[in-house]
Amino acid sequence: MKLNLFEKLITDNPVRASIQRHIEGPMLKKMGGQKAYPLSLEIGCGAGVGAQVIAEQFGAKKVIATDVDPEQIERAKKNLMPELNEKIEFKVEDAMALDEPDEKFDAVFSFGVLHHMEDWRKAVKEISRVLKKGGEFFFEEPFRPFLRNFLVRTLTDHPKGGEFVFEEFKNELKKNNIDMVNMKLIKDIAIFCVGRKS
Repeated sequence: MKLNLFEKLITDNPVRASIQRHIEGPMLKKMGGQKAYPLSLEIGCGAGVGAQVIAEQFGAKKVIATDVDPEQIERAKKNLMPELNEKIEFKVEDAMALDEPDEKFDAVFSFGVLHHMEDWRKAVKEISRVLKKGGEFFFEEPFRPFLRNFLVRTLTDHPKGGEFVFEEFKNELKKNNIDMVNMKLIKDIAIFCVGRKS
């Protein structure tokens, strides 16, 4: 699902970029189990900051960064630092139906993207399909109570199909052969987690 204007403003700005680079990236890297993730996929890349974080902090030799919105892909290409041109490839793709082969990636990243999906379960199934055995899924997501907050509901257009609580998410990962190996749970608001495909 494409972001509305307010969502673009809160996700594509210098403050959010700084948080991704200096807080989320290092925290998730510390939670991972490998030194490097040579071939990585990012779903919902937006303006491209996450792809740069993956290339710089996770030892990725190649990052395929996808988004369903062609405008975001064009913005990400314009924002790409020249020194990362050979490492990052941007593609228009739907995370619920990825145009990627089975068991291709060492890691898949979702920086707060699944709650924008019409059906987050389809995205988890696709992530598991394209992830190598032993590969890791890095993600951060808000939960249903946060998304149903009056202010959030008023300013954003999150689909109902993107809402879940911790137990639902944990069970869906397990169903798709992804075990949670490290996580930071923030009450019923959000989760930062690394899962490994078994």
